[in-house]
Amino acid sequence: MKDLTDKEKADIAQLLQKAQANADHPLTNGERNKIREEGRLKVVADRAEAAKEASRLAREKAKERARNQVLPETFSWIDSVSDKFRGRR
Repeated sequence: MKDLTDKEKADIAQLLQKAQANADHPLTNGERNKIREEGRLKVVADRAEAAKEASRLAREKAKERARNQVLPETFSWIDSVSDKFRGRR
């Protein structure tokens, strides 16, 4: 529970409240723990899905940058070497 954000903790609390409202008896500790664990597993699954989507978007962005990169047609040694600081040889 320590690594969960406030929103995620609130979502788990809401799941507990809904389960209590739907139950015709007070929830036992086992039932409460089961609901909490299901909520944690859902949070982990959501985080994994978000990370996967972010990774996919980053790969697409990198591919797009590579496609848009302007490269010269051919390499020119004349353009790449600066002679102004070299003496005559």
